[in-house]
Amino acid sequence: MVAQRKFRSALVLALSVLAVQLSACSKQDSATPVTVGRDTRGIGPSGQPTAAGITLNGQVIADAQDQESFQEAVVGLLESTMSPDAVGYVSATGANNTGVYIGGRVELSSGALQTANGQRVNVRSDSRLLVAVYDEYSSQNVGGKVVGPVTILLQSASGEVAGNQAILRFQDQHGFIEMYGTFNNSVFEGTFSYDNARRFDGSTPGAAGTVGWFRVPTCQFFRCQ
Repeated sequence: MVAQRKFRSALVLALSVLAVQLSACSKQDSATPVTVGRDTRGIGPSGQPTAAGITLNGQVIADAQDQESFQEAVVGLLESTMSPDAVGYVSATGANNTGVYIGGRVELSSGALQTANGQRVNVRSDSRLLVAVYDEYSSQNVGGKVVGPVTILLQSASGEVAGNQAILRFQDQHGFIEMYGTFNNSVFEGTFSYDNARRFDGSTPGAAGTVGWFRVPTCQFFRCQ
């Protein structure tokens, strides 16, 4: 009888703890605002990119064991215009239909990129970068419409290309994104970092950090001809 009472007491306690945990999860889920348009930076209210000629053909990734730091960096990247509570899970390896995708149109002061040329040339200021973050909410259906990605379009740039290396900075009033890496005839790859001027609520300083490693087709990112 004593053993049975102890078992019943333990079971009641376990169920109570589980109920509290489930309640907390439900509150967290219901507290997360999800809208069809999501947040956009540099793009119209429709959430559709307006920059002609940009395709999301690159990706920013990290090692699977760095998932937590990758998630924190993605949230920080978006925090200049978006509450962290509204950002869902984003896979560091691009799994589960989530990930960080990029595309761009980089113009050089010398004209087309010459991948075998060691000359140092400047990046034109009208070069552009498009970033689309697909989180766990991006595939949800709200009111008969599919929730879109969180998007960033930066249309002001600086930087230079020297030999097979490039350092690019794309900026707006919210801060900048910097890409530093090397390229060959097929791939441009390197580190993808950001530095925000402020947070979504106007407080400073803004978040800053490195999201991960980017990889994008060279001649679909730079103008090669």
